Amino acid sequence: MSKIEFKNLDIESLDRLQPFFDMTDYEACDYCFATMFMWRDTYKTKYHIEDDFAIVFGEYEGEIFSVLPLASRENVKKAIDFAMNYFEEIESKVYLRGINKEMVDYVHSNYGDKFEYIEERDLFDYIYDAESLRTLAGRKNQKKRNHINYFLKEYEGRFESRLLDIADFDDCRALLDRWKVQKEDSDADVDDGEYVAIEKIFNNYDKLRDRVKVFGIYVDGALEAFSIGEKLKPNMALIHIEKANPEIRGLYPYINQKFLVDEFPDVEFVNREEDLGIEGLRKAKLSYHPVRFAEKYTVREK
Repeated sequence: MSKIEFKNLDIESLDRLQPFFDMTDYEACDYCFATMFMWRDTYKTKYHIEDDFAIVFGEYEGEIFSVLPLASRENVKKAIDFAMNYFEEIESKVYLRGINKEMVDYVHSNYGDKFEYIEERDLFDYIYDAESLRTLAGRKNQKKRNHINYFLKEYEGRFESRLLDIADFDDCRALLDRWKVQKEDSDADVDDGEYVAIEKIFNNYDKLRDRVKVFGIYVDGALEAFSIGEKLKPNMALIHIEKANPEIRGLYPYINQKFLVDEFPDVEFVNREEDLGIEGLRKAKLSYHPVRFAEKYTVREK
């Protein structure tokens, strides 16, 4: 039995963990408090804090795993070794998820072929040039501009876009209910876990509002699109959630663009998370021409 004490990740963990998130320079969406908090029930997320790093453990399909430690660059390797020792203490095989290439190289050089290293393409985050998404300039974005121009002309004087607050979240819930019905009617997969994750933002927004923004577009007085995002790093926005009425042509590309123009005008990059291997989602994300991916790997003890 290990003597290391772990705490469940809850909203009160924000103040304790945020200084450690601020130490990291990771580009993956997994490494911000809101992401971990949104999905804490899915992964039974727990954490342990040392003087100069924090380590995070979870559970997936009955197996205990760890992610990259929350630490400054000079302390990351020490923290990884700490996690490795913990796996040994609890007599569990090492299982690391969401690991970047730099850490794969470190583990391989120090622990060799004791592990298998798996590239998780379905979990790669899409990273875009922010100015390209704000302007949609050039021939490659012509179709996006055409859709937006259609929306602006068709709904001129009938829509407004603004930041949303707690009083607006019932409108978001109503939109989600309509969106879910539309998706079910089209036989598309609907992830109930995502609804639970969104509710965590809504129900705890008084504690998250300093970092997380919820942005919406009303058409004819009804909320028809909303997006949830924040700054992952000073030069990078992270878009957690984007939902819109698919029957309104141009609404998706418009909220994609407008959220960045209004609320993230100065960031250099945008992380729009992974595609989970969903064909339609992958096609949509590629259509915005990512400049690179935040690659993720799984490391497993053989």
